[in-house]
Amino acid sequence: MSAQSIKRWFLVLLPILLAIMLWQIRVENDLNAFFTATNDEDSQLLSDLLKSGELSRRYLLVVERDSASSAEGGQRDEPSLSAFGQRLAKQLAPLEGVDQVWPANQPPREWLNAVQAYAPYHARIFSLNPEEDAAHLFDQTALHDRAAGLKQALLSPQGGFVKTIAKQDPLLLSLNGFKDLQNQFKSQSRLGVEGGALVLQSRPPALDSEAHQQLQVAIRGSFNALNEAAGGQFRLSMAGVPVFGVAAHGEISRDVALVSTLSSIAVVLVFLALFRSFAALHWVMLVQAAAFVIGTLATALIFERVHSLTLALGASLIGICVDYPMHVMVHCAKHQDSPQATVRLLWPSLFLGGLTTVIGYVAMGMTGFPGFEQIAVFALFSIAASLSLTRWVLPALLADTRLHVAHLPGIAAWVDFCGRHRKVLWLLFALATLLAVPALTKLRWMDDMQKLALDMDVLKQQDKAVRAHFSSIEPGRFVLVEAEDFETALQRSEAAERRLRQLQQAGLLDEYRGLFPWLSSEALQARNARVHDAALTAEFTQAWQTALRQAELSTEKLGALQSASTEPMLSTAVLDTPVRQVLSGQLIEGRQRVMLALWLGRHEPARLSEGLQGLDGVRYFSQKDQLDKLAVQYRDRSLYMLVIGIAIMGVFIWLQQPDIRKVALTLLPALAAVLFIFAIWALMGEELSFLHVIGLLLSVSLCVDYGIFFMENSAQDTDVTYHAIASSTLTTLASFGALGMGKTPTLPILALSVSLGVTVGFMLCPMLIAKQRKS
Repeated sequence: MSAQSIKRWFLVLLPILLAIMLWQIRVENDLNAFFTATNDEDSQLLSDLLKSGELSRRYLLVVERDSASSAEGGQRDEPSLSAFGQRLAKQLAPLEGVDQVWPANQPPREWLNAVQAYAPYHARIFSLNPEEDAAHLFDQTALHDRAAGLKQALLSPQGGFVKTIAKQDPLLLSLNGFKDLQNQFKSQSRLGVEGGALVLQSRPPALDSEAHQQLQVAIRGSFNALNEAAGGQFRLSMAGVPVFGVAAHGEISRDVALVSTLSSIAVVLVFLALFRSFAALHWVMLVQAAAFVIGTLATALIFERVHSLTLALGASLIGICVDYPMHVMVHCAKHQDSPQATVRLLWPSLFLGGLTTVIGYVAMGMTGFPGFEQIAVFALFSIAASLSLTRWVLPALLADTRLHVAHLPGIAAWVDFCGRHRKVLWLLFALATLLAVPALTKLRWMDDMQKLALDMDVLKQQDKAVRAHFSSIEPGRFVLVEAEDFETALQRSEAAERRLRQLQQAGLLDEYRGLFPWLSSEALQARNARVHDAALTAEFTQAWQTALRQAELSTEKLGALQSASTEPMLSTAVLDTPVRQVLSGQLIEGRQRVMLALWLGRHEPARLSEGLQGLDGVRYFSQKDQLDKLAVQYRDRSLYMLVIGIAIMGVFIWLQQPDIRKVALTLLPALAAVLFIFAIWALMGEELSFLHVIGLLLSVSLCVDYGIFFMENSAQDTDVTYHAIASSTLTTLASFGALGMGKTPTLPILALSVSLGVTVGFMLCPMLIAKQRKS
């Protein structure tokens, strides 16, 4: 095929591929999808909880009176904080994306309706410890006070609610089962701001940033409209996981745009400085655009969604993929050969160099870090596309383009210096190696994943201030109950709740949110029924009726005490009612086993975990601890893949040139760079994460390319070869250096690691590999 035909087909196919990519791609900004592994059950559980856990979808809203506006308002008729909060709750309830919203000091109406439905089962759910509680619940001497309390409740504003229950449960035993729920809202009343604290449960997953961004705009819009009508007397504060998610989404989006722009501009400037040809730049950038499109399209087809960080890091590949055309152009310009002939000459080295880079990215993808799996796929197809286009398309595109010789000052001088003083340099290298190896024992590892999170101190302070008005239930720590069937799981959950009550009494736990009596095992129901029926003697019933008459209540309606019904309350039936929504987030579904969660308030993790020991199928689960565990796993896996990746690169180099000495020399600059950088970090006391290791893994795959080109030296001209390597080093530094401008910690860490690695490896190549003169 002629050069013109190749050029024409390339220009036709590129926009078609671009259109297909834009049609196929679905971009996500879910940090959880990028950072949380899913290769074991706990990691999968953590991932699911971060995505759609009940507490992770919850907003905490606090409305407070604006003192400045109040002072300016003088004697205007101002609505009460409680009344304004109720109006706001009604305004927010119909919004798209809102599941329900309620005042923090009052249970939602759906909850109260559900509590009323438990009255017929009062004899089976009145206590978690029926034998212990029977003494005071069925104390005949206290029945007078019980009847008086019932009368007072019937006459209270909640009389309608109590009346519905009392008709079926005159002793209000079912409410005794729900006393923990009552205590929860009583505690909240003491923390609330006069009714201005609201809880909003959203529908979208916590990290669906776009949906939550729209919801937060709608929430603030509703508040602003009401507040304006009230004379601007109030202010709204908002907290919750989705608030952080939306903020992170904004930061990452800005990082993607910034890194992509800076990386492209930096590579273009380096290219123009080297070759001074806009025509060559035009064709090379089109080749790289095609490689980027192919990589993105392949990633979009393999994965359901492409993460924005994949695109940000993928933009850095521009500086790597442009290396292959640049090697061709440097040699072509220096020796005045045709692009086609130069590509054929350099192809073995180009192919092996591309292969080792792919090996580095694939090894990175196998570290267990989910986001890097996407980047590995992206790199594989982008590099393969860039190599293929360089081999078969680029020569046709450059056929009529005049190429200028790329000259970098100091390159030839450094090569000559290394050649003249090789023995001394090797001696210094050996000494540096001997000093570096012992330093590795001082390496400090970062095992706290939160240190890799975005800096959101302002939001954290706001979150802390808002949560001060709410109960202390923590979304990231809970008691996890597991069993093979639901009945066993409920029995284990009840055993855990008894233990949690003991810990609460000991002051080790502020509060907890259990499943009893919303769900109660058949075994516990049977125990309650036995205790209830044994206590319901004729003497007790008569004493109760006497107490009712003294309280001037109807014995006809309230005096009949029935024994426990023969049929227990079935959990399967309960979960077909609105109670499933009440317990949403505590029933962890989609698992082979039954998994239940008991939410915890402020507590001492170590003491609480110790207090749960001995309970089958019960354990303490902390999202932070799981993330820290993942950090250690990622680190170990990254170090392992660093070694494996280097070994595989060595095998492929040996297959092309079966000479152990040449293989060792090819790998030596990259290995030495890794050793020296690790040693420097150790001596500086730098705290390293798995990201530092992954960055060095990538730098190895790039430095090995330098060793390959230096050893192969197909043109038998070390000076031009080193100029080509220097050119590719500059573009790599330009593209990866742009990552350092991002605020997402992942990007600067990778930028530093890769930049250091390729710089040191580049400088070591002529020092460690003997110069070959042009023949």
